[in-house]
Amino acid sequence: MIYTVKIEQTYHYPNRIKYISQSDSFVEKDAKSLFYTRNVRQPYGWIKESGTPPCEHLDVIVMTDKEYELGDEDRIKIIGVFKRNDGDHKLVGVLEDRDINDFSELTEVEKEDMRRLYPREDRGEGWFGRECAEEILREFFNKKSMK
Repeated sequence: MIYTVKIEQTYHYPNRIKYISQSDSFVEKDAKSLFYTRNVRQPYGWIKESGTPPCEHLDVIVMTDKEYELGDEDRIKIIGVFKRNDGDHKLVGVLEDRDINDFSELTEVEKEDMRRLYPREDRGEGWFGRECAEEILREFFNKKSMK
């Protein structure tokens, strides 16, 4: 399935970015961006179809070296996930026209970027492929439709 990502963080911003939904704008926070401090250049955002911060939504890392501005949107497919014990999973997407379908198909450089982003994995956490990501998507959207 194809989703829309809204970009919320790029490597050009050393500090974390916060989305202000009332004005559809972004502000830089005092805290450093994990992506910046760990030298991970892929953009980060959320799946628009899932909701909008600060309400419930799904986060996604886009595996691309395409340059984005904050608030840009693009079409992606989900290929994997970093599953977290706290439930704040980080989906992994690629642009819809990229010819890969699973996290395992990323280049070794891309996989190393992701391992650098989350180098420590507690029990039950880790990088998983499309199948696990699709289960997280199904659970999220099923739960949302029941509300």
